[in-house]
Amino acid sequence: MRDAGTLAGTTLHEVAGTARDVHRAVADRLFGLAGRPGAAIKLAHDGIAAIAYGSTRLGVRYLPPAVGMIAGAVQDPTAESVHDHRTGRSVLGAISGIVGDRMAVESAAVAPQMRMRLGSGPLRRVAGNVAHDARSASVPVGGRLVVFVHGLCESDLCWSWAAERRWGDRTATYGSKLHDDDGWTPLYVNFNTGLHISGNGLEFAEQLEELVAGWPVRVTEIALIGHSLGGLVARSAAHQGHELGHAWVGRLRHIVGLGTPHLGAPLERYVNRGTHRLARRPETRPFAALLNQRSVGIKDLRHGSVVEADWLDFEADDPTDNCTPASLVPGVAYSMVSATLSREPDGIFAHDLLVQHGSAHGVGAVRSIAFEADRSHTIAGGKHHFDLLADATVYDKVRGWLAGGDGAAAPVDSPRTTSGERRRSRSSRPRT
Repeated sequence: MRDAGTLAGTTLHEVAGTARDVHRAVADRLFGLAGRPGAAIKLAHDGIAAIAYGSTRLGVRYLPPAVGMIAGAVQDPTAESVHDHRTGRSVLGAISGIVGDRMAVESAAVAPQMRMRLGSGPLRRVAGNVAHDARSASVPVGGRLVVFVHGLCESDLCWSWAAERRWGDRTATYGSKLHDDDGWTPLYVNFNTGLHISGNGLEFAEQLEELVAGWPVRVTEIALIGHSLGGLVARSAAHQGHELGHAWVGRLRHIVGLGTPHLGAPLERYVNRGTHRLARRPETRPFAALLNQRSVGIKDLRHGSVVEADWLDFEADDPTDNCTPASLVPGVAYSMVSATLSREPDGIFAHDLLVQHGSAHGVGAVRSIAFEADRSHTIAGGKHHFDLLADATVYDKVRGWLAGGDGAAAPVDSPRTTSGERRRSRSSRPRT
């Protein structure tokens, strides 16, 4: 509660500062037009405004942390953790996507930590074993693991979105259906989407390494399924795990991206360009500064960054595509699904409101990723980004990919790099 209050206070403090800066810029322009006669009035105005905004910022900066401190002191120590509460995870997931990088520094206790969940409970990391609770889990475990990675501003609960309407069961997910139909053991990752994708990818890779080492039965096959940003985290984890020689990568057979912006998301690029324009004028510059406070996780979506080299040596708001070729892991089948509002993938609405059709399949005019064309699928006609979380056609396609073994190969024991990305135009389009 104390950390939540601190985060609220810091955010409100900055919003009040933005209002003050806009007020000041507008006032300076108006009083400047009045010339010398307006100087005395401006002096009085500035003094009053400084006191008003100063007291407001002081109040919003320290009142929420104080309330949080008091609430934390009287909170029932036996109460359910906000990270285990369904509503808490959903709310924190939404907030962390926007300011999660700051949460991790300023409000670490409430910032989501990467945790895997099996059934209804989290897998605690005990003595370096992230699979410590797997033996006593409420669901039976097997050696074929399918791990679901949520998208920006989401939580592990997103996979049951619209489940009752789609499946007639509000708890149903792709994971539960794959378990019932084909015996897969589903796990769900919950994490802070406001952090760099590369950092989340590395943490995910390390946790999977621990998971395989401590799993109650021998792990024979792993599939990663990511929605939106989650698909980038899955790719990043596989790439970094492969480079580090992780054992789990030798058991990885499938990566499935659902509406994943492999080449970036247009909305983030529009915001980036917009903030550069807003910064040109004093009156709108504070709004640019406020918008630039969005998380690095969001900024990574500008061009689909998956490795540290994509952002480390560059200014965070640089509009240039600095993404480096990230290798595809040998022996892994990469399968991509997109949705479009238009009935034709090449139509004017060839997107799902957030991700363009080409980006979801790694097909771009300048940079492309060599995903297999026959492992791409598009759901066309009135489908949006979040429809991909629960859709019968998507499920049938994913189930077929995971069961058919297309593209899967024998385990890879030693790491080697196979470039799967190239910067050139590609005329072929993914099959639908």
